[in-house]
Amino acid sequence: MKILIVIASVRNGRSGAKVADWFNDQVTKDGRFESEVVDLIDVNLPYELGQTLPSQIQNSEYEFEETRAWAKQVSDADAVVFVSPEYNHGYSASLKNAIDHLFAEWNNKPVGFVNYGSTGAPYSFVAISMVAQWVKMAVVQPRVAIPEIWAAFADDGTLAHADYHEFEAQRMLGALAEKVQSD
Repeated sequence: MKILIVIASVRNGRSGAKVADWFNDQVTKDGRFESEVVDLIDVNLPYELGQTLPSQIQNSEYEFEETRAWAKQVSDADAVVFVSPEYNHGYSASLKNAIDHLFAEWNNKPVGFVNYGSTGAPYSFVAISMVAQWVKMAVVQPRVAIPEIWAAFADDGTLAHADYHEFEAQRMLGALAEKVQSD
């Protein structure tokens, strides 16, 4: 099974890469998934969407090359995990843009969230859940919530309260594996 880990923030000074690296280590330890980490900075999706609504596109034949490449990455994965911050009690514009570029590729795709922020990003998770439901993602409920991100990692990369966050990661990976195998 293949899992796509998406760094959903494009902000300078973001913590997303550090969090994604930690989560990728959890995926490796778990052993059920082969992982690929993708950074939305590198995906480089335009904020302009094509003239045809994504819900009307067939066979990933999107107008923009970047969107077609993104669609292939999502389609090739059995599950997707968004590593996502909370900004002003919401999710990042880059994450919304990445979701809005596609439609059919999200339908019934098992999706999980590793959220981080001052309180573990509960508001952004609730807000993005409505969007995920609309595009028919199969979101699993166990999620990783890392609070106080500015103090969460020691200089050596060790995550504070690692036992608890590893437990959260294992629960989410288990739920994702179950969804993938049930399809």
